[in-house]
Amino acid sequence: MNATVDTVNIPNLTDPETFVSGVPFDAFASIREMPGLHWQPAAIGTDHGGFWVVTRFADILEAEANPAVFSSQRGPSWPLSNNPVSTDLSVNPLYNHLVAMDPPRHSRVRRVAAAAFGPRVVKNFEPWVREIVTGVLDHVDGLDDFDYVTEIAQAIPSAVIAQIQGVPRSERQFVVDKTILTFAALASGDFEATMKNVREVEDYYRTTLVPQKRRDPQDDMTTVILHACERGDVTEGEMYDFLNLLQTAGYETTHTAIGQSMRMILEDPEVAERTFRGIEELGADKVVDEFLRLISPPMYMTRSATQDTELGGQMIRKDDVLNLYFIAANRDPAVFDEPDKFDPWRKETATLAFGSGPHRCIGSALAKLEMRILFEEMTKRGFKFEQNGKPERGWSVFINQLNSLPVARVRDAR
Repeated sequence: MNATVDTVNIPNLTDPETFVSGVPFDAFASIREMPGLHWQPAAIGTDHGGFWVVTRFADILEAEANPAVFSSQRGPSWPLSNNPVSTDLSVNPLYNHLVAMDPPRHSRVRRVAAAAFGPRVVKNFEPWVREIVTGVLDHVDGLDDFDYVTEIAQAIPSAVIAQIQGVPRSERQFVVDKTILTFAALASGDFEATMKNVREVEDYYRTTLVPQKRRDPQDDMTTVILHACERGDVTEGEMYDFLNLLQTAGYETTHTAIGQSMRMILEDPEVAERTFRGIEELGADKVVDEFLRLISPPMYMTRSATQDTELGGQMIRKDDVLNLYFIAANRDPAVFDEPDKFDPWRKETATLAFGSGPHRCIGSALAKLEMRILFEEMTKRGFKFEQNGKPERGWSVFINQLNSLPVARVRDAR
């Protein structure tokens, strides 16, 4: 298949090395301006040898609003895409994953999960989430230099998700380590290693965590979804895969956003000034929203066409794969004034940082809560940092990862 225009200057979006030095925003801007959609050849993960690159805000809204035509069932993220539509887990191991479902099945499972993650419910999490954040900051307060990703960006969401799931402290690191390995394997295109790590975490839920909650129910998400399973609202397979999704998505998205927001502050004095002035004038919520727009932790999600159709002026064939690049659409000048500028005062409020439509992330309120509290507590304590080494980006075409951010405390900054 031929691309719609000359693509000499468009990098290979299937190669993690393309993203090692940073997100190719100039390339995405060029693709947005093309007629139709850009075709990216891909050796794996598709039926037709590649996928369509969707970068315009309006096109993504249209695709996500129409799951009957642009389906998640065959896989939610390339290269885990174009799996057979089958209930046989040996053929389609993602069958029970919420992100690989379409309505009405998706709606049924999501209702159970969303009841525990609506904004009103998450608001009640604030006291104990703040305890976790202050505990993490108490620890780093005694350190002159450290890795911001390890000590803060990983520590906060891993503890929060573990608390929500009811994972005992002694078992948390196992689950976090497996989550990190899962995303590393996915980034390298190693499907077998990806599913191996997913299965090992699921085995932990099956053999350890769920039996614990069956014997001793607690006020946590594992108990909630277990009771839903016992009522018949979700199947056993849907329960285990939701717990896995809660861990992986809840951890990775927030971990990425926390790390990348501090990197932006340290690398750009204008971002730093607007961050702290924004917190003072607007409150931390608006600042967090703007960071999430520009960072877009999952850079895209994948859909497969169920029929011949059209999107963005491009003819799409049945079984074509489409990658919906949120990270490009969130800088679409058709929607955002000065889209590359960090501006917490901007009037445009709708973003695709958490997707849209039926698959909009149910954990968005939780991620925002964690980041808001972190900024509030760091501001309250006068925490300031400076770079103490070179940041290390993740090896991923999917997540806007930051693996390391060496920092040093600036003790006299208040």
